[in-house]
Amino acid sequence: MSIVRTFLTAWRQASARQAPLLAAGVAFYLFTSLFPALIAAVSIYGLVADPATVADQTERISDALPADAASLINGQIEQLTSAPSSSLGLGAVIAIVLAVYAASGGIGNLVTAINQLYGLQDTRSFIARKALALGLTAAGVVFGLVAISLVAVVPAVLDVVDVVPGIRFLVNALRWVVLAAGITVAIGVLYRVAPDRTSTSGIVNRGVLIAAALWLLVSVGFSLYVDLFGNYSKTYGALAGVVVLLLWLWVGMYAILLGACVEAAREHIVTRETLTEDEQLARRRSQDAEVAAGLDRFTDELDDRLRH
Repeated sequence: MSIVRTFLTAWRQASARQAPLLAAGVAFYLFTSLFPALIAAVSIYGLVADPATVADQTERISDALPADAASLINGQIEQLTSAPSSSLGLGAVIAIVLAVYAASGGIGNLVTAINQLYGLQDTRSFIARKALALGLTAAGVVFGLVAISLVAVVPAVLDVVDVVPGIRFLVNALRWVVLAAGITVAIGVLYRVAPDRTSTSGIVNRGVLIAAALWLLVSVGFSLYVDLFGNYSKTYGALAGVVVLLLWLWVGMYAILLGACVEAAREHIVTRETLTEDEQLARRRSQDAEVAAGLDRFTDELDDRLRH
């Protein structure tokens, strides 16, 4: 299947299965899960360094997020790190476990949405689904720490260390390449384990690359739009940060779910939406023929039994 046909099939399936609405629901649950995830991340950071330095190092997070959304997240991080360091370390393990469990709700809903777009019924047990959500959430927290390090910590280190300008430019460019590669692998892992089906494809393939490119394009595009043309502060006032963060999560999740439809089309997972009208008609005729053949066999067996 060509790339263009694959994308058109995915777009048709995403529209038929209400991907924008599913993305809005997932974005809401991820928003409610974000701050428990921040608690877990700060707690983990507090095990190896002074948590008070997190707020200083994450001021550069606006490089990767809309300004209003970055301001909201930085404000929450400052509140978390303003607590005494002893309280952050004393119950660190319990806090991390509880925070990851609370944050797993958003990931669990993302897994459910991906299965719906694949046209699959998730037959895994509640324990298996929850374990999957917890594992993905824990991995997401670790990836978030790495991403923050690339976005915020590396430039801070370069400001302190005296390096050649050419090396500085190379390191700054390389951190974004590494971050993009990490996002691609993360999406590939999500598409590999979230749908309740057996897959023999690799983690990184054409569908994953398309999904990662979509996510990066819509995320960067939305951030630029908000920073250059958006005027949410005048409209929403103090709620501007919340609204922008929700919208950023929504466009990002829509890209992820559209990418899931691309991956489903690439794997030739057949759903009602992926079939053309002629293919649907041929499929119905084939099913009707199978039913008729089954009825004929049943009536023949019944006649034989009545005769004997």
